[in-house]
Amino acid sequence: MVSCKIITFFYLIIPSVASLSFNFSSFNTNDPNITYEKSAYAANNVIQLTTNQRDASALASIGRVTYAKPMQLWDKASKNLTDFVTNFSFIINSLNKSNYGDGIAFFLAPAGSRIPDNVTKGGSFGLTTDYEPLNSTDNPFVAVEFDIYKNTWDPPGEHVGIDINSMESVVNRTWWSTSSITEGLKHEAWISYDSRSKNLSVVFTGYRNNTYIRQRLSYVVDLRQYLPELVTFGFSAATGNASALHSIYSWSFSSTLEVNETDPRVVAPGPTSDSNSGRKTSSKNKRGLMIGLAVGGSFLVGGLGLLIFACWKKRRRMLGEDDSNFDVEISDEFERGSGPKKFSYGELARVTNNFSQHEKLGEGGFGGVYKGFLSEKKLVHCCQESV
Repeated sequence: MVSCKIITFFYLIIPSVASLSFNFSSFNTNDPNITYEKSAYAANNVIQLTTNQRDASALASIGRVTYAKPMQLWDKASKNLTDFVTNFSFIINSLNKSNYGDGIAFFLAPAGSRIPDNVTKGGSFGLTTDYEPLNSTDNPFVAVEFDIYKNTWDPPGEHVGIDINSMESVVNRTWWSTSSITEGLKHEAWISYDSRSKNLSVVFTGYRNNTYIRQRLSYVVDLRQYLPELVTFGFSAATGNASALHSIYSWSFSSTLEVNETDPRVVAPGPTSDSNSGRKTSSKNKRGLMIGLAVGGSFLVGGLGLLIFACWKKRRRMLGEDDSNFDVEISDEFERGSGPKKFSYGELARVTNNFSQHEKLGEGGFGGVYKGFLSEKKLVHCCQESV
């Protein structure tokens, strides 16, 4: 008795995806998806980060809003970084005063971060203490600042800068915004991070000679060197001896991170909210698992089918069974364009230009796959089995 035993072992690695996304077109203080600190609150569907001057003194005011759930910035097991993009619209309004301060920052900080103690000066934007504005080791952060007040470490004039554990920016760009601040015009910004290039990019609007313009700024930084895996993110603003209103009108965010499937930790998805406050989705392991199983299952079924067919053919040859009827059948199918056909090695070598690398389509589990044209102008794909 001739037997053919096939033992196969497939090790399928299915990457999981941790994603976070939301879109707020309006805000209210009771929304559980947003955390408000100190002077920050929501009124008339708009976030006020610092005290509204019409209600009370706006000097020495500090406020912060953050998303209620942390984001997984990177994965310790795989070392993978997240890709993210955020867009928001905002107004800094000095109410026609020429002396104003201090500005808004979008920031990332360790999960659970709060406004530090001993913060009274506007130049910190509520990110550092008064004692370490240029070396914030106790309160690490990465931020994009929209700065409207010149401190001793700042360049002259309004500017946008990228800050890393210091209010002195590692890179900055003049922000054409003087007229828009005194008139209370709306601005928009897009901040993105590319995990492959490590590029933190900022696109922001300005007004130059009463013309709406877009400006750009970028900096290459490996965020893993400065921040832990889980981070809190949002906006912070402050005023000192000069003031302005700092308002957020809309905010959207989206991030994607491939994580190690064996990592037992689960990143909590954002809580559900209605359409007025924003929509959030968190598609992590399920989508990656379904796609991985579908693709892996297709390869598994196809591979097993080829192995069983090869084993069956080998058994027929060993038993001396005639394959002529089978060959005639599949030749007829080929002529009808519906089945395979036998060719000699020489014929296949000729139509594939001797299995030229220029004709190679790819590499499969059983060898290289090449394309060729028969005399009847039919395109064929040939698999050269690896023995």
